[in-house]
Amino acid sequence: MNLREQIEKEITDKVMTKLASEKVELGIVDGIERSIDKIYDDILRADSILQKGGIEAENITKNAQLKVESAMDSVKKAEDMAKDLGVNIPQIKELKNKLSSADKKAKEINKRASVAAK
Repeated sequence: MNLREQIEKEITDKVMTKLASEKVELGIVDGIERSIDKIYDDILRADSILQKGGIEAENITKNAQLKVESAMDSVKKAEDMAKDLGVNIPQIKELKNKLSSADKKAKEINKRASVAAK
C-alpha cells in the first residue's frame, strides 16, 4: 500500500467514524424529539379530559343550584304556612342554613369547573 492509499484510508476511516458519531447523535436527538411529542400528546389528552370534566361539573352544579332554589321555595312556603297557622317549625332555620351552604358550595365548584372547562 502506497502513501496515497494509506492517507486515503486514514481519511476515509476518520470520515466514517465522524459520520457514525453524527448518526448516533442524530438518533439521540430523534429519540428525545419523539419523547417530547409523546409528552405533548399526554398533556393535550389531560387537558381534554379536564375540559370535559369541567363542563360536566358545570352542568351538575347548575342543576344543584336549581334544586336549591326549588327547595328554598318549598321551605319558604312551609314557613309561611306555619306562620299562618301560628305554629313554629324549629327545623326551618336549619333547613335554610343547609340549603344556603349547599348553594354556596355549588357556586364555588361551578367557578372552578368554569375555569377547567375553558
